[in-house]
Amino acid sequence: SLALHGSTSFWRSGALVLLLFLSLEQTSASYSAKIKQKVGKCPRKQLECGNRVPNPCTTDFNCDAHFKCCPFSCGNVCIDPYEEPCMLPSDAGDCHNNLTRWYFDSEKHYCRPFTYSGCHGNSNNFLSKTDCKNACMLIVKKGQCPLFPFQMRMECPPPCKNDMDCLEKEKCCESKCGFVCARAWLVKTGFCPSKPMMCSKIDKPKCLRDSDCPLDKKCCSRCGLKCLEAKH
Repeated sequence: SLALHGSTSFWRSGALVLLLFLSLEQTSASYSAKIKQKVGKCPRKQLECGNRVPNPCTTDFNCDAHFKCCPFSCGNVCIDPYEEPCMLPSDAGDCHNNLTRWYFDSEKHYCRPFTYSGCHGNSNNFLSKTDCKNACMLIVKKGQCPLFPFQMRMECPPPCKNDMDCLEKEKCCESKCGFVCARAWLVKTGFCPSKPMMCSKIDKPKCLRDSDCPLDKKCCSRCGLKCLEAKH
């Protein structure tokens, strides 16, 4: 009789635990059904392309933390709604494959190949150079952000997320106020020579931007800012 009573109590306890688990699961499913999306907005530029990639997400709740599931880079990907994908650095991810992908280099303003490991990384990741250009060339304007965008202003201007949020000749630039629109500096064609490994001393700056230099010379960092012949 005692053994029977113990067995009955065990099954009652098990049934209660099962009912509690089912109740919690139903509540969680009901909560997710009510809240369809996380806060934040997806990037407004959506790439149209023929080559599709497997979708790592179908809803915002397939993504970690505050990331959202957005149509971008020829498929749905998890994106940080508070960052511009085309402004991110290349990220190989943390798997073990060797896949050739393309990312947009916002400083040089063109698309470059990189080796992708096959998983994770970020959304600045495209199957082809054409896809990369279509997605990012209009998002990031040519030109260079000034070194000190708003040193004379007492109040911070409205924030921006990418260059498309700014007027025609302005770029979205980092400042002490966060990212704000500032008039872009002209950047001449070509590239600065590579920097030396070490400098015995740093010279006083001879320029701050390319327009400070004569003819086709560029303002380059080489043991101090100075005007140098550009490489093409």
